[in-house]
This record gives sequence, C-alpha cells and structure tokens, in this order.
Amino acid sequence: MRRAFGTSSLILLVVVIVAACGSGNPAGAGAQKDFGVRMARMNLWREAMFRFKRAVDIDPSDAMAHNNLAVAYEANGEFDKAGDEYRTAIRLDKSNAQIQKNYSRFVEFTQRNKKRQQKPAITATATDTTATTATTDTTATTATAPVPTDTTATTATTPPPTPPAFGGAR
Repeated sequence: MRRAFGTSSLILLVVVIVAACGSGNPAGAGAQKDFGVRMARMNLWREAMFRFKRAVDIDPSDAMAHNNLAVAYEANGEFDKAGDEYRTAIRLDKSNAQIQKNYSRFVEFTQRNKKRQQKPAITATATDTTATTATTDTTATTATAPVPTDTTATTATTPPPTPPAFGGAR
C-alpha cells in the first residue's frame, strides 16, 4: 500500500511538472511575461530577457511578449534584435498603441544615436585636416576648412529617452 502511494505521488508530480512546463501552455507564457516584467522593473534585464524569450517560445503569436522581449533587447544594447522583435510585435498586433509607441521611440532613439556617432567622425576629420594643412598653407585652411561644431552643448541639453512601457499578461 505504501509503495503504491509513493508511485502514484511520483506520477502526479511528473504530470504537474510537465503541465506547467509544456511548450504549448499559454498560462506558462503569461507567467513568464509576468516574471519578466517584475525582473525588468528591478533592472535585472538579462533575467527579464530570458523570461520574455521563454514566453515567445511558448506562445509565438503573443504580440506583447515580442514587445517585452524587444524592450529587454534594447535595454541590453542589442538594437538589431530589438528592432526585429518590435517589427514582429507590430505585425502580430497592428492596432496596439503601446507597441507602436515603443517602436516609434526606439526608431527615434536609434536615428538620433546614429547622427551623434557620425558628428564626432566628421569633426575629427575636419580637425585632422586642418592640423595637417596648417603646417603647409595657413591661408588655404582658413578659407576651405569646415568649422567643427560643438557637440557637447547639444548632448548636454538633450533629455534622456523615456523608458518604454511593458505589457502585462493578457
């Protein structure tokens, strides 16, 4: 009798574990998203990213899971992956204003960041050109050399981007 009770308890435990971890379990996706949101709010972005990936694996049609994964990728500096996930989320739910808002902020941030990265390269080139030509002909550099722009003033006055919003389990 005791052996039968132990065996049935073990079988019940295995069934519960399989049901909770099953790949087609939408409730599991919701639990992963909820846990991921909690981790993100504590700035544990790697853990949040892991949870959102699991939610996407469990339910690939969940637009908010893709949105949340995109936010986590963005927070971890993986911008190419973030863009892919945002586009997938929008494709899955075109009418979701929260996803659209997050994606538009992401696009604005990445475009602004690309412009900032290009400005110092242009300024450095102009400075280097001026320095090398100044030793040979100072009148030519004054007339043709571009004036470097001060990027520190614009960087200091630009407000930090607003963090994207997370979607809870639906």
